[in-house]
Amino acid sequence: VTNAVIDFPTRGGNVQVEPEMGLYCDIVYTKEGDAVERLVPRRIAAFNDCSIRQLDGSEKLSEKKNWGHGSKGISLRSFRVNSISKGSLVDRLSLVSYIKRGEKIHQYSVDAPARNYLLFHDDLMDWIVKSINTQINTGKWEEIFSQLVKSDYPTSMWIALGAGEYTPWGAANYLKPGDESLVMIYKEDAYPQGPDKDLVASLFEELDAPADIIPLHQTFV
Repeated sequence: VTNAVIDFPTRGGNVQVEPEMGLYCDIVYTKEGDAVERLVPRRIAAFNDCSIRQLDGSEKLSEKKNWGHGSKGISLRSFRVNSISKGSLVDRLSLVSYIKRGEKIHQYSVDAPARNYLLFHDDLMDWIVKSINTQINTGKWEEIFSQLVKSDYPTSMWIALGAGEYTPWGAANYLKPGDESLVMIYKEDAYPQGPDKDLVASLFEELDAPADIIPLHQTFV
């Protein structure tokens, strides 16, 4: 995971940014250490869950997502949270992404309020805990809890909460070396119409972001 570059994969094709909210949580285990009891939300960051859509011979989803050190991205800044319950800060956060190709900037995903996730708030947290404890190695999925045990029971984790919908341009254009991506989380009350073009352009130039925006700018190399 990096905050400035994506190492373009040497295998496969049809690479896409998956703009997501990253949720940093404390992990609370049962006394017996045989399961995760609950997760405690701490921070929200911009996350690039970059993926290879076409990879011959792959069986697991992780093979299309984790091809090396620079296959993911996470913002340096984040919003502090202590909950993602209904009515908390997350209900005022929205996610959007852009691609800069050459000198032209394209909106890559549609503005996506977090509250519109198909599963969110406390229901999502409950589902994540259940998945950690019960998911098995079958099909494209892999066990999760056994990996936590092998890692000596880490006390925190980052969780990517899922990508939104691509714009027509985003759906039709796969990434190339030299492209730049910008994944952004912003507070809707500060930007009810979303960030304007000048602000987006300034974030591609690495100018300081306003306090109500969390940007992640990366270049595909």
